Amino acid sequence: MTLKDIADLAGVSMMTVSNVINGKTSRVSQKTRDKVNAIIEEYGYVPNLNARSLSNKKSHIIGIIISLDEKDVLLGTNYFENPYVSTMIGAIEKELQKNEYFTMIRSVSKNADIISLLKNWNVDGIIILYPAAGEYMAKLMDSATCPIATFDCELDHPNLINITSNDEKGMYLSTKYMINHGHSAIAFVADYKNSHVLANRFNGYKRALEENHITFNPDYVYEYSPSYEGGIQAGREIASNSSPVTA
Repeated sequence: MTLKDIADLAGVSMMTVSNVINGKTSRVSQKTRDKVNAIIEEYGYVPNLNARSLSNKKSHIIGIIISLDEKDVLLGTNYFENPYVSTMIGAIEKELQKNEYFTMIRSVSKNADIISLLKNWNVDGIIILYPAAGEYMAKLMDSATCPIATFDCELDHPNLINITSNDEKGMYLSTKYMINHGHSAIAFVADYKNSHVLANRFNGYKRALEENHITFNPDYVYEYSPSYEGGIQAGREIASNSSPVTA
């Protein structure tokens, strides 16, 4: 069953059938719409999405890219097991589906790979989790041919849709919670020196200690990846060293 077949059965033009399928019905009578839709339903016609994307230059595909740290790649870290990442992807996919978009997910360990993907994917937009910042992202934004949204990116660019969290305040409140429950030997687990997001969290951790007159102890900082695997490593080190850490 093709558009031409439907048009012949309905006694209308292929353009009219196309307009009905795509919801452009302002100039199509209700009687004609009902007739075309009845034929579509009777024969189980499904539009060819590839053909549609070629004709209107829209794929209705949104790419979700997860930027992996090269260290985590070497460690075999599975970011899809990260509850934050999996929850984010689930929420994004749900919203895209409601708006009749499809999702294409890809993880990359090299920033240059994203530019290559942009050239080879026919996507209507890209959402990036854990984006790299600085010169690379600026170059990506300048060469992008579709909208780009990021979560927690430090780049300020007029064409970038950037959703951020107040990471410093979040960790400040978390540390305050521990302090209010009687803890003073509080460990901070994250390799924060190479990440602006983690550095902001570290600053919140230190600020909460200082405000509560608790001396910062560098021995309580464990510079592991804030992943499941990194948490296991930190936990083992804390346990094996008979550390006084209580939170």
